Amino acid sequence: MRNAIIRVAMSSAALLFATIGGRAESPAVMCGSNPEMVGIMLRMAEDGVEKLYSDNKMFVKRDSRDGSLWVVTLPNTTAHPAVVCRTAAKETSVLCLAGEKACASFKGQAAERMDKIEAGTR
Repeated sequence: MRNAIIRVAMSSAALLFATIGGRAESPAVMCGSNPEMVGIMLRMAEDGVEKLYSDNKMFVKRDSRDGSLWVVTLPNTTAHPAVVCRTAAKETSVLCLAGEKACASFKGQAAERMDKIEAGTR
């Protein structure tokens, strides 16, 4: 599993460096992490980070160390690479390097999925 996450992180990093144009959204800090895809993907592989949901577009994990929820796009989506995190205090950060429309759509889908997880309906 860790190797698969590292492969996704590396492909995300390659996409980051190949992207031309500005970022749709890029915060200064994301749930205590630097807003860099490689670092975020490596965080997702650490002990204490549990997978809660996945489908063919995204996966959701909770970091039990701080209670944050993380939604990460998979490579086959128009918003990839993108990440949304929500702190236990409900503060949300978005890192999305796709176009504005794709990022807005992903942000909405991520918020909906996190709301369902927090409500216990996944």
